[in-house]
Amino acid sequence: MDERTQLQRLAQEVEVLRKRLDEINLRIEQVDAVLAEHTITETVLNALAGREGGSSISTHLPIGSGICLPYVHEGDEEGTALVDLGSGIFGERPWSDAKTITEERRADIQHLRDELKEQSNITESTLGEAAQTFNKLAEQLKKAKSSPSPTPEPAEQPEEAQPTRRGRKRGSMFGGDLTLDD
Repeated sequence: MDERTQLQRLAQEVEVLRKRLDEINLRIEQVDAVLAEHTITETVLNALAGREGGSSISTHLPIGSGICLPYVHEGDEEGTALVDLGSGIFGERPWSDAKTITEERRADIQHLRDELKEQSNITESTLGEAAQTFNKLAEQLKKAKSSPSPTPEPAEQPEEAQPTRRGRKRGSMFGGDLTLDD
């Protein structure tokens, strides 16, 4: 494979790896946002489940568009929460079950994040190696072009600049007018 082709292939590989790394990092950011949401949910559920017996709980639940509904829970029994069970199906679960489900989901999401981070590290390492190889090859190609070769190739001149022989009349040194010597 000639050096130019290999250099182009490496440049494409570096670009693909950079895009892949950007995509992985974007996914990690998205997963981090979901993890933060689960942490907040766990904190709220812990507060609800750990309340003193007989005390009432009052809060506002956001329903979207900046609108909140008041929520009051009174009594000794554990309250319930609507939990997304998957495929758009919600079930009513006690707070302790909702907390357990949230913890399990957070652990699964954390596992996913760890896998994405590992992919990111591997891709970053591969990208670094490919970039170094590209730079070395580019430097070799540059040195090969700048160093004189043992058999110099004739420099190609553009067709316009090449002199043509067409039986031109000799003119004087000054201008193209004919002189007595012609």
